[in-house]
Amino acid sequence: MSSSSNSKLSDKSPSTILDVQKAPKSTSETAALLRLLQLESDIRRIETERELIYHIANESRPVLGFRQAFLFRKRRGWKLEAVSSVSGFDRNAPINRQITDFAASLEGEESPTLVNFDGADAPSALQGHTFRHGIWIPLVSRKGRVFAAILVLRERPWREDQLPLAERLGGAYAHGWQALAGKALERRGWPAARFVVPMVLLVLFLAGFIQAPLSVLAPAVVDGAQRTAVTAPLEGVIEEILIEPNAEVAGDTVLARYVSTELRNALNIADKRVIVARAELTKLQNASFASREAAREVSIAEAELELAVAEFELARERSSRTEIVAGTPGIAVFEDARSLTGLPVAVGEKLMEIVNPEVKEFTIRLPVNDSIVLSEGAKVRVFLDSRPLSPITGELVRTSYRASAHEDGSFAYTLVARAKPEDMAGLRIGAHGTAQVFGAKHSLHFIVFRRPLSWLRQTFGF
Repeated sequence: MSSSSNSKLSDKSPSTILDVQKAPKSTSETAALLRLLQLESDIRRIETERELIYHIANESRPVLGFRQAFLFRKRRGWKLEAVSSVSGFDRNAPINRQITDFAASLEGEESPTLVNFDGADAPSALQGHTFRHGIWIPLVSRKGRVFAAILVLRERPWREDQLPLAERLGGAYAHGWQALAGKALERRGWPAARFVVPMVLLVLFLAGFIQAPLSVLAPAVVDGAQRTAVTAPLEGVIEEILIEPNAEVAGDTVLARYVSTELRNALNIADKRVIVARAELTKLQNASFASREAAREVSIAEAELELAVAEFELARERSSRTEIVAGTPGIAVFEDARSLTGLPVAVGEKLMEIVNPEVKEFTIRLPVNDSIVLSEGAKVRVFLDSRPLSPITGELVRTSYRASAHEDGSFAYTLVARAKPEDMAGLRIGAHGTAQVFGAKHSLHFIVFRRPLSWLRQTFGF
């Protein structure tokens, strides 16, 4: 029944209702109308939907005189909400599922209708039900949508003249329910899954043809663009590191000192050998006037003196290199002074780097498994750990041809990216973060299935 007809009925007195709707001739039906008026008064005092649902299933019994009532709500389908005289029920119980399926078959009915489980169209499981006679009472919103329904049952057949009373009861409950739920009752449920799933799959399939740049993530670190490696000038043992990590140094700053004991001893020994060789040469030169044999040995003594002098010069030059000098101004970058102290080093072994702090760049380690086709000038976005909400945009300036091994045993390509000087200002050399490197554009299908396809090709060869 529509909301306008409900409002018209509510404006009339009980006597008018009797005139319009086939006035009941028995005292019991008159009492039922009076109980309906009392029920409408009770509905106005209900505060929650849950309370109203309980009221529909149990407190409407005196008006219609049913033995059992089922309350259904319509969303995507019909759902059993309450059963009279029980506080809890199982929707998956066979009888409740049969009742729900039967209610779904009455979906097109928008006014109270007599139903009978004795008919051939009734489910076989319900034909033996104790209460086989019922009234289907739909609850209709103001816009004419059936959002709920009551199925009342009893063992005796219902009369046609009881339908107006049921319609009035349904209108009262529909009005009260809409007053509590508001516009939520007018919202349509989700479309059936058989329509939604194909549409979603079609949209995803079509969206897969959208072109987007293929990107990968890789660890990045802020580095200096101008770096000078400080290497060991000779073989020996580092006695002391004279600066702290990340300290600013000048070109003539002494960075480290070798253990010089062995070098000093070698210099002293070389000096003694020079003295001995010179004395031997002098002796042979003096004896050469009287002995031809001594004259022949003079040239040998001269060669031995030259060799001793050369060894002395080498020892003196090595002794003068016991201090390692920066050679260029900048920041001395190394891990820890204690790890270098006492360390035996070979010639050319790298100890630290001198970095120009004015010119910075990003060094990116791209794992081999994430390798994509990259070219110089590709877009790069770097998210530093110290400022994750302020990415720095730059471009790729250099990529390594081969992957190299790192301390953790992994292989990765080395990429170098640079950004505008004003964006790099204030960044600390050595700061870590994550870089997003963008490659060529591909379809979303390729981007999503790139890894699975790569795994299939590498594993099964197809």
